[in-house]
Amino acid sequence: MEVSERKGSRKGKSFVRIILVILTLSVMVFIFQMSAMNADDSSKLSTSLGYTVGKWLVNNFDELSLEKQEEFAKSIEHYLRKFAHFSEYAALGFLFLMDFAEFTGLKRMKRFLAALLSGFLYAVTDELHQLLVSGRSGQISDVVLDTGGVMTGCVIASLCILFFVRFLFDLKKH
Repeated sequence: MEVSERKGSRKGKSFVRIILVILTLSVMVFIFQMSAMNADDSSKLSTSLGYTVGKWLVNNFDELSLEKQEEFAKSIEHYLRKFAHFSEYAALGFLFLMDFAEFTGLKRMKRFLAALLSGFLYAVTDELHQLLVSGRSGQISDVVLDTGGVMTGCVIASLCILFFVRFLFDLKKH
């Protein structure tokens, strides 16, 4: 391999690493910002998302009375919050695993456990942070849900890595 090819390869690897770090930190900041919202603002956001979901899923939602629309939006607020918790932590778990795969020499199971532990610890600190926010509370059940999201993200990232490694290996055979 020529020197210029190695330099291009290193630049590509550096670019991937920078993007991974930026994405991981962005998700962490997003989670922190969501947790920093006071209870009223958080509830308003969830309810507004409930209206959006209503427009997507309920036939003739716009034709319902405002009271019925609000009733629907508030009835799914809890589920939207839980789905948001799970989803944002799934994204974080995915990124943590990719970070450990890219930045460490850890073998498959150790990097999975390291990413899972990192996500769990972030979930714990997130719930502790919420104890300091007006009207919010830290919930052990949210730590469990968040950790489930992290685990799901780690599984998806592991499958992606396995698929791409197998795909690339097959390409080199031909």
